[in-house]
Amino acid sequence: MYKKISYMGGLLGITFALTLGTAHAQDYNLKLGHTGAPNHHFETISTQYADLVSERTNGHVKITTYPSDSLGKQTELVEGTMIGTNDMVLTSDAVLSNMVPEVGVINLPFLFRDSEHVRHVLDGEIGEELAERVKAQGAVVIGWWENGFRHVTNDKQPITRPDDLKGMKIRVPEGPVFVETFKALGANPTPIPFSELYSALQLGVVDGQENPPAHILTQKFYEVQDYVSRTGHIYLSSPVLINRILFESMPAEYQQVLLDTGREMAAKHTQLVLAQEDEQWREIAAMGMEINDVDKEPFVEATRPVIDKYRQVFGDSLIDRIQSTP
Repeated sequence: MYKKISYMGGLLGITFALTLGTAHAQDYNLKLGHTGAPNHHFETISTQYADLVSERTNGHVKITTYPSDSLGKQTELVEGTMIGTNDMVLTSDAVLSNMVPEVGVINLPFLFRDSEHVRHVLDGEIGEELAERVKAQGAVVIGWWENGFRHVTNDKQPITRPDDLKGMKIRVPEGPVFVETFKALGANPTPIPFSELYSALQLGVVDGQENPPAHILTQKFYEVQDYVSRTGHIYLSSPVLINRILFESMPAEYQQVLLDTGREMAAKHTQLVLAQEDEQWREIAAMGMEINDVDKEPFVEATRPVIDKYRQVFGDSLIDRIQSTP
């Protein structure tokens, strides 16, 4: 009897150990959607991220990327990631700010000096504080990845001063700060989903739009726009989100891999974007667009009331901390 119990106990112990091992080695097959074209740096960095995560988890966490909004439109994917109907999304902070208003502080006009300033802010305490706001809405920020500083294109005339924008219908992302900024510049801001932007330009629904050079090039906006003015008016980050419940259900070491690799790729993404931009501007010019630089000071002055207004929304302290970050 004793031997029989011992045998059964040993068998149960082995079964329990195997069960633990199986649970620990569970495979996670995640889907990550984004709006970039297959030749956009969003897809380049997302694929690199997926490869590293798979390697660092011995293949137990696999991420499949879906470019060009093929998994769904940005708003749908962000909402889905928060409620659990979508795994992951690489999105824009402008879209995210509709669900987490505090994130909109990133998009205040002329808030950041350069890309180094951006990285110091978003990879530091302020980025962590904003990530906590996002977490409260159901998603974990894997990293604040790169999109870049934005520039205005249109099919009417070169933009050299704010008055040149008066009356122009400019497509902007679905974020309130963008709308306020272009109202301050005298334009008629028109929120349109990114996936519908090319056709809106082609059909004359809007006169222009604003985006970093990578989107101008990979979305072929040069086919339907004649002028690009390097205003650098707003910085847009690209947060990578994962559903919080899904994330917290994973083993701690997998969570850490996702977070550590996400932070690593954020810095790499910025360097990738900076390295590509000179060549992108050359290609845009070769495609026939007229490119001009602007004196930014009149644009800064025209949009200063936007900063002042949003001090009441985000608080003086947060904006001052961002501006004073080295």
